[in-house]
Amino acid sequence: MKKYAKVKGLRIFPNCESAIRLIGALLMEQDEKWTSGKKYLDMTEYFEWHKENSKKVKEKVVSIS
Repeated sequence: MKKYAKVKGLRIFPNCESAIRLIGALLMEQDEKWTSGKKYLDMTEYFEWHKENSKKVKEKVVSIS
């Protein structure tokens, strides 16, 4: 087990700046996709579905009065 403790200093990136550059590039790419691509949270389909289902539910409800 002591042998593996020495590997602690092993790093994926050569320095902190290279990691920051990679993360920045990934964030910029994601931002471009969000601003120019399809909106993932478009609620129009949900509202149409909700309107159709609420009509169906109202048809099935029977009032007892």
